[in-house]
Amino acid sequence: MKIKFKSLNFLIFIIVIFIICLTINSQEENMVLIPAGEFIMGSNTGFSNEVPERKVYVKAFYIDKYEVSNIDYKKFIDATGYPAPKHWNNNMYAAGEDNYPVVNISYYDAVAYAKYVGKRLPTEEEWEKAARFTDGRRYPWGNEWNKTKCNTYVYLANNGPKPVNSYPEGKSMYGCYNMSGNVWEWTSTYYKLVKENDSFLNKKYIVVKGGSWLKLGNVARCSVRDGLPPNEGYADVGFRCVKDIP
Repeated sequence: MKIKFKSLNFLIFIIVIFIICLTINSQEENMVLIPAGEFIMGSNTGFSNEVPERKVYVKAFYIDKYEVSNIDYKKFIDATGYPAPKHWNNNMYAAGEDNYPVVNISYYDAVAYAKYVGKRLPTEEEWEKAARFTDGRRYPWGNEWNKTKCNTYVYLANNGPKPVNSYPEGKSMYGCYNMSGNVWEWTSTYYKLVKENDSFLNKKYIVVKGGSWLKLGNVARCSVRDGLPPNEGYADVGFRCVKDIP
């Protein structure tokens, strides 16, 4: 009887582990693993707030393959009663834009969504590694600019964001889409200048990364960074989430 009892306990243990694994896999659907290790961050030839180029170590984590879409965010507000983005009508985005990145989202809105889905926003370091790989490349696809691989400003043709699964040829080495152009993305990092005295900023701004459909290609480089007020939403700013390794 004792052997049977132990066998039953072991079987229950295996079933529980199996269920946990299924849950984890479900949560990590449409996410990619970024392994632990160093990567080259910043730039010595870019804008002054990118300097210096340096090696940074980042722990392993999962990151969303795509920017958070309108339909993703709609599920969140329907379930929680959280306010919709200001440009939505009657809590609904424009027809045919299910898979477009949600915009007019403040940093605090993005944090609320991430918490609801059991994730968080990436740090600036995590975001840049996911976009840049480990070899210091300028763009997710390599070092050479290619306007066909991302959604950035083109004279007389800047029509807005594209679906979150657009430009597969421009995805990062880890498999992340639209980390160059489309929409800026919120991080969880307070904006500061890397080398200079930045006490005047007083933690008033949050780092955004990636450039957008309103910016030229030079602003869509992986190392480019900007800072925005956390309580504001913008027509060309969205976000994606990360998840810690269990």
